[in-house]
Amino acid sequence: MRVYISDISVIEDKKYGGVTFKITGQLQSGLEIKIKDLFYDLQEYIGRYVEMLLCVFRNPYAEHKMGMINQPFLSEEYYSIELIDELLEKKGFNSKANKKRIILTGEYIDSYVIPEKWIPLMEPKWFRRILKEPSAIKTDDGIFLFYPFHMRKRVSIESFPKNVTIVTGSIDLAAWHPISESKGD
Repeated sequence: MRVYISDISVIEDKKYGGVTFKITGQLQSGLEIKIKDLFYDLQEYIGRYVEMLLCVFRNPYAEHKMGMINQPFLSEEYYSIELIDELLEKKGFNSKANKKRIILTGEYIDSYVIPEKWIPLMEPKWFRRILKEPSAIKTDDGIFLFYPFHMRKRVSIESFPKNVTIVTGSIDLAAWHPISESKGD
C-alpha cells in the first residue's frame, strides 16, 4: 500500500533499550494513520511516498466500547469495559481521552497469500511465521493484513459477510520498499 510519510517520532525504550519509530502517514484516501515501526528507520523518507506492508490488530475492546457488538468477529466475552477502564485509570490513562481510533471497512479475505516480493523484505523472520496466509481486509487504500489474535469468527466462513468493519489497535510495519523516483513519484 502506498503511504506518504509526513512525520516520524523516535521513542527510546529506557527500560529494555532500543527504539521504536512512530510513523505518521497518510493513505491515498487522505486518512492519517499512526504506524509502529520496530525494525526499520525511515526518517530519510519523511516527505515522500513508500510502499508498505501493514499488519493490524483488531481491537475488540474499542469495538465493544463503540457499540459494535453485532460484528462477524467475537468481541471476546471476557471484556469488562468498566474493569479495563478502572485498570487504565490506575495506570494513569484516561480511556475517554484515547487517541483517535481507525475504523477500517472493506472486503474480508480469509486466507491472503502475501506476494513473493514482500517475503524477503519481512524482518524479523517471526513476521513470516505469524503471517502465513493471514486473514486480511481489502480497503480502497489497499490490503491490511490481520494478526491472528482476536480473529475468532461468530459465524462459519461460508456465511461470513463479504464486507467487514473493524476498529484497529496497533498498526505495524511488516515490510517496505521505496517508490522509484523514475516513476514520477
